Amino acid sequence: MERCPNCRARADDSTEQCRRCGMELALLQRTEQAAESWLREGIRLLAAGDRGAAEQALQRALTLRTAPLATHLIDFLRSTAARPD
Repeated sequence: MERCPNCRARADDSTEQCRRCGMELALLQRTEQAAESWLREGIRLLAAGDRGAAEQALQRALTLRTAPLATHLIDFLRSTAARPD
């Protein structure tokens, strides 16, 4: 997270509260970390050839945070689904 969603102050990942407004950021930081983990898992599964599990992992990443890479990978999986491998 680059900025506090409450006051837009630059966020410091080493602290769990916004330096300006004091908003609790720990849960938001963990959510972003989980989204990143699901994105990495989706990429790993895609590379391993498990397209169905890759799409599920990428969808989980997107439910936690908008990520253009995850969106593009899902679009790729869906556009190539009808093609033989």
